[in-house]
Amino acid sequence: MIAAIGKMSESALGARMWALGYSCLAVAYAINVFVSSEWNPARGFTYNTMLIAGHTWLLAGTWQFMNKPLPTRTISLLFISIFISTVIFTFLIPIRDVRLVTIGIWLIIVRASFAYCLWQYANNNRYERTISRVAASLVLVEVLATLIYTTNGALGELPLIGKQSGTVAVITWLGALIGIMVGAPILMLLSTSRFIAELDKAAHHDPLTGLYNRRGFFYVIRPLLTIGARQHNNIHVLMIDIDNFKQLNDTHGHSVGDHVLEIAGETLATTVRESDAVARWGGEEFCILTYAMHTDNTIKLAERIRTLFTEKCALLPELQNDVVTISIGVSINGRDGESFDAIQSRADKALYTAKKTGRNKTILYSE
Repeated sequence: MIAAIGKMSESALGARMWALGYSCLAVAYAINVFVSSEWNPARGFTYNTMLIAGHTWLLAGTWQFMNKPLPTRTISLLFISIFISTVIFTFLIPIRDVRLVTIGIWLIIVRASFAYCLWQYANNNRYERTISRVAASLVLVEVLATLIYTTNGALGELPLIGKQSGTVAVITWLGALIGIMVGAPILMLLSTSRFIAELDKAAHHDPLTGLYNRRGFFYVIRPLLTIGARQHNNIHVLMIDIDNFKQLNDTHGHSVGDHVLEIAGETLATTVRESDAVARWGGEEFCILTYAMHTDNTIKLAERIRTLFTEKCALLPELQNDVVTISIGVSINGRDGESFDAIQSRADKALYTAKKTGRNKTILYSE
């Protein structure tokens, strides 16, 4: 299971840290299972160190997985502070109750932070959010078990390892069992979910601009076209092309050209409504589909995009005094149930007219 978490999710942030965390916990619990039941400082120190390291890696991996990575300094202080405390109360001042309480409080804080991160920062993806909430609930069970164990340790009511410790031992080990046997598969599901989501995004989005590619665009607009036909709503298609883009690339280089494409993607994504669909059609061409928008408002949208794009490109120091513009062709669905290809073809013709008649303008298709 540890190997699977580490190998199957190379692109899922934090998954490798989870694998390291569970490796440390596996060593810790193996010590209690396979090593002599008689407690000694070396055994106790190794067990506690692996327990602490495992939880540190799990916590760090979870925050990174949720795109809220903890600073290296924070992780180091988290581990080193409790590690030093463990050394002191194991070898220098071997006070068992103090050691148990110190480690117990640390585990409660770390596990509570772990649960908070899972609950609070899960993606809006419903599947991932549900799994994260389940995982957080299980961690809270561990927190409760640790709290009971720590409280008994503070009161001096825990017998030495290897002797009968009754209900408290059962609750503590049950919490640990839940964390290991159920928590690990859940983290695997989270990692797999994120990995699949990234593959899906790569299949449907343009990596440079972040907009839909054609495949993703057609997937999104299919229901819009169906609903538009049923409800007799306007469907507009805007075909957009960056003027003289080849010349811009030849003059300033492809890195500047890529930057201009990124500006185009950002301008389109932040200007259209959430209900509209935007795609990088190919090369320096883009496509927008607007749903249930009046033609006058669609033309205003096109003009706003055209103006904003030129203004943003003017801020690029590499372009010096060069002005970068776009041309836009607009078309509206002519009858209910008309195919997207027919609407897009007319928008393409309008774009050609805009290019032919001077560029840097918006043209609405007309017969």
